[in-house]
Amino acid sequence: MRWGILGPGGIASGALAPAMRAAGHDLAVVGSRSLTRAQAFAANHGVRRARGSYAEVLDARDVDAVYIALPNDGHEPWAVAALEAGKHVLCEKPLAPDAAAAGRMAAASAASGCLLMEAVMARFHPRTRALLDIVGDGGIGRLRTVWASFAFPMTDRANFRAAAVTGGGALLDVGVYGVSMSRWLAADEPDTVRTLRRVWPTGVDATTAALLGVPSGATASVHASFETARHQTLEVVGTEATLRVPQPFTAGPDRDAEILRDAQVVGAWRANPYQEMVEAFAAAATEDVRRPCRSPTRSPPRPSSTRSATPADRDRAAATIRRRTPSSIQERTWPPSSRCTTSRPTPRASRSTCAPPICRSCVRGPV
Repeated sequence: MRWGILGPGGIASGALAPAMRAAGHDLAVVGSRSLTRAQAFAANHGVRRARGSYAEVLDARDVDAVYIALPNDGHEPWAVAALEAGKHVLCEKPLAPDAAAAGRMAAASAASGCLLMEAVMARFHPRTRALLDIVGDGGIGRLRTVWASFAFPMTDRANFRAAAVTGGGALLDVGVYGVSMSRWLAADEPDTVRTLRRVWPTGVDATTAALLGVPSGATASVHASFETARHQTLEVVGTEATLRVPQPFTAGPDRDAEILRDAQVVGAWRANPYQEMVEAFAAAATEDVRRPCRSPTRSPPRPSSTRSATPADRDRAAATIRRRTPSSIQERTWPPSSRCTTSRPTPRASRSTCAPPICRSCVRGPV
């Protein structure tokens, strides 16, 4: 696949560009408002051309897909422009600041026939797929509760993540992981949302705590913050067992990613989730090379037992806290009709090794 990159930022440099090269893809052009930054990025990552604008990337005829690594407020306009230019789009999370913007992006994808996907790499890690299989197969009994937290200290208040005008806030930046994982595990959409937040003078939520409920009766507690020590947690509690997942959202290829039942390791995987994501994206986008982009709409790959995209659910959580004081709590019930009904294919089987393989009986308890 031939890539154009919008924005030579930290994630593009440290994760996506190396993943694209590892997958054997062609980095055709990188665009930035600063030509100097684009040239430095191109030199460091083997990109064939550097340009001093984003529009020049979209005009390139030798680009099949665009990776958007811009601040959050630039996701919708440049994703829509790329789709209208006939490019597949891999957009950094959060896909959009709210459900309305995500809907407009989805409409542009449908009109163009091009693939649009939110770059949540954690869903492509083989451990995530194994975790979903365990829970979906009844390996912990009936799912009752998910506890998910992701936080780090935001010391740079000039960062776009700390500004409301650029679509910042803890919920959109790191809350996406907990919300997404909870929905995937529940295999359903929340119908009840309660939230509590603390707001900075810049207008963004520095901390958001959300309680999600699904029709089955299962709940999920999601915490996202810019105000605590760096940490990630994920616990999945069923009627028969509890699973714990260390470093659940950013596990990389440098160490085994484990699933534990109590203190017992029941499975461990090592993979580069960014490369897995890039390869799955390319497979979905090029499943029929004779109809590269003007074919009927194809939705993004994802793990088995998952459902629709997350912006609507994040929007619901944000809606319950908008225009409230930092200590307020509100509850909203959302109609099923607001759910996305788009069907999506499961990504191809991972080529990563699993050591050791999951033992279903160990997850359920000693035999």
